[in-house]
Amino acid sequence: MTTKIGQKVQKFYNEIPFPDYELERFNKKEDLKLAVYPFAKILDRSIPKDASIIDVGTGTGMTSAFLSLKRVNVVGIDFSDSSLNKAKALKEKLNLDSWNLEKIDILNEKQIKKIIKKYGKFDYVLCLGVLHHTGNAKKGFENIYKLLKPNGKIAIGLYHKTGRIPLKVRIFLAKTIFKNNQRVKDKFIKMQIGDVDDKERARGWWNDQYEHVHETTHTLGEVLRWFKKNNISFVQSVPSCNMLNQINLEIAGVWNKEKYPNIIQRLYSQLTWLWKTQKEGGYWITFGEND
Repeated sequence: MTTKIGQKVQKFYNEIPFPDYELERFNKKEDLKLAVYPFAKILDRSIPKDASIIDVGTGTGMTSAFLSLKRVNVVGIDFSDSSLNKAKALKEKLNLDSWNLEKIDILNEKQIKKIIKKYGKFDYVLCLGVLHHTGNAKKGFENIYKLLKPNGKIAIGLYHKTGRIPLKVRIFLAKTIFKNNQRVKDKFIKMQIGDVDDKERARGWWNDQYEHVHETTHTLGEVLRWFKKNNISFVQSVPSCNMLNQINLEIAGVWNKEKYPNIIQRLYSQLTWLWKTQKEGGYWITFGEND
């Protein structure tokens, strides 16, 4: 049974699928490669071609569809019918046979077990920008952890408690002083996605960042406690929590082992995320490996 918060979020994404796109843009697989977000390409280079992947909260499926181009076992799960319907239409149009889609509420343990029974466990579990919309991020994490194979790798993307502050200020301004001001609205969303000429993408980002019905914010220490409780080793974070780390993700990819951050490093790095993650709305990703 979906929680009250879950019902609100489900209704939101049924009305506004994310990420938003027009199906007419995709006539061949090359169009998908051109349209996908840059970080999806980093993931693609970082994950072996023979790996099984589950994308938790896949939405309209841009990332998982792209990852399925080179792989034989990619599953996308979500609980929004509208988002999944758009994803299924994309799958059919581009003949993405190695990409499977399932309607799953990640807070429902029985549904998680259903996925394991059907597909087995996965080498890679991606949960990017999802848990903070569930109403119970910790339980959501504990459920999706069950999808991970021994020695498998996991990526958890969340809104940061400090890093989200600048976006919250902009939300306040957009809903008060600059209410109904399209020029300011375009400027605010341009800060995050760069190009507002792509109206579908801009509309989707505005709704997801400025109009969402529920979100929570979190800290790196909180995620590290989740990892420790479930015997997951910390691998790295993006942005890095290593003060001396200048790694180029475009070259090095992700799941590159960093030293476990002590409390001083965590406090300092998370303070810098106030401006380092401003473009992403305070979003960061923690990468781990199942022991």
